[in-house]
Amino acid sequence: MQLLEQINRIQEMMGLMPIIINEGRYSEPVRQITKDVMDEIMPFLESNKSKIKWMGYYAQEEFDVENEEFYEEEDEDEENEEENITTFQVKLIAKKNNSELPYDIDAAQDWNSNESVNVIELDIKINPDKFSDKIINKFQAELKDTIRHEIEHLYQSENPYKNLKEIPTSTFADEVLTPKELNAYIQGFYTQAKTRKMFMDDVIDEWSDERKNQFSSTDEKEFVKQELTKFGKKLLPQAKWR
Repeated sequence: MQLLEQINRIQEMMGLMPIIINEGRYSEPVRQITKDVMDEIMPFLESNKSKIKWMGYYAQEEFDVENEEFYEEEDEDEENEEENITTFQVKLIAKKNNSELPYDIDAAQDWNSNESVNVIELDIKINPDKFSDKIINKFQAELKDTIRHEIEHLYQSENPYKNLKEIPTSTFADEVLTPKELNAYIQGFYTQAKTRKMFMDDVIDEWSDERKNQFSSTDEKEFVKQELTKFGKKLLPQAKWR
């Protein structure tokens, strides 16, 4: 880690771009949020309730506006050093339904003006009859993917150097390929790929196939997959690619 920082500083002095490595600082918040949400979801599925709401507060390292640093992904059991932190909320709404799909995970980032904190909103729908033990691991991995995706958006909003503005789009494909979403999708896919021990390419294939109805054509879906893969290999060359 120290060697990487030294290389980055030398490159900055030479006017070169720093080596961009996945920010390991997010491993702990993603892991903790996922655990807390699963602790709410599993008893909910065994209950007679049709809907639950839950909220938690989490701490995250503040972004250093004077000296942006990039971190290599750390091992899951490695403790992060204490630094300046900021607080954000996670709000969960989980509902049972009778959909053909076993589950659906949706999320968004918002701002709580009353408490002046960022909010990650999770909206999860589950069909208990189709939510078998065989897919719990996949569900948990996709939940981690979604949380990492939204934390990337939180990081983007707190990081003035990212400069990733909202770009109006008219289609799902166009939205996915905006700079803001490209970064978030790839970081989320990387988290899921590591959790499920999969190639990044396979995670991207699975994601696009499950959302084929949101694309206007097969050609559009294949184009988005190619762009995600091309961007992902550039952003995270250390990931497991075919």
